[in-house]
Amino acid sequence: MRGSKGVLFVVFLLFGMIITMQFRTILLAQQQNNTGQTSVQALASELEQAKNEGIKLLEELQRLEKEKNEMMRQISNDGNPVINELLNKRQELLVLNGFTDVKGSGVVITLNDAPAREEMDPSQLIIHDMDIVQILNVLRSAGAQAISINDERIITTSRHFCVGPTILINQKRYPVPYVIKAIGDPDEMYNAIEQSEAVIIMRIYNIQVDVRKESEILIPGYKVYGNIENMISGLEVVEK
Repeated sequence: MRGSKGVLFVVFLLFGMIITMQFRTILLAQQQNNTGQTSVQALASELEQAKNEGIKLLEELQRLEKEKNEMMRQISNDGNPVINELLNKRQELLVLNGFTDVKGSGVVITLNDAPAREEMDPSQLIIHDMDIVQILNVLRSAGAQAISINDERIITTSRHFCVGPTILINQKRYPVPYVIKAIGDPDEMYNAIEQSEAVIIMRIYNIQVDVRKESEILIPGYKVYGNIENMISGLEVVEK
C-alpha cells in the first residue's frame, strides 16, 4: 500500500512539474509575442514620423528652389554683360552634367521580368542591376547623349543596385517595368541594343525587352531630392 502511495506521489509530482513547465512556456511565448508586436508598432510609428518629417523638408526645399529660380531670373534681367556671361556658362555646365531637362530623338527600352516557370531558378527570370548596367554601357558606346531610367536622370555619380525585387536608382526605389530612355542617333542605338549580347541572353530567358525608336523624347534633369514614397517604398513595417 505504501509502495502504491509512493508511486502515485511521484506520478502527481511529475505531472505537476510538466503542467508548470507548459504554463511557463505559454507565458514566455505570449510575452515574446507581445514584445514583438510592440517592437513592430514602435518601428511603424518611427517610420511614419520620419516620412512626415521628410515630406515637410521636401516642401521646404521646393519653396527654396522656387525662390532661387526667381532670384536667378532677376539677375539675368539685370543687363550686366559679365553676369550674363557667367549665367550662360552656368547653364552650359548644368546641361553637360545632366541637371536640366533635355529633348530630342532616340530610343525607349522597356524591361520586364520573365513569367514564372517551375523548372527555372527565379533569380534567372528577373532583371538585375548588372543587366541594366550592360544596357547603359551599350547605349553610351552607341553615342547616347542623355539617359534616364524611370525618369531618373543618369549622371556620372548615379548608381543602380538590386534591392530585393526592385532596383535602387539615385537612392530611389523602383519595381519593374524599367523604362530606359536615351537621346541620340535612334538607328545607331536601336541596332546596338538589338544586337547586344546582354539583350540576346535576356530574351533567351524570356525576360521582356521592348526597343522602339522615338522622334521626340523628354528626359528630365537630375534632382537631388525627389518623391518620398520612392525613397522608402519596400521598407514599410508590416505585421505578419
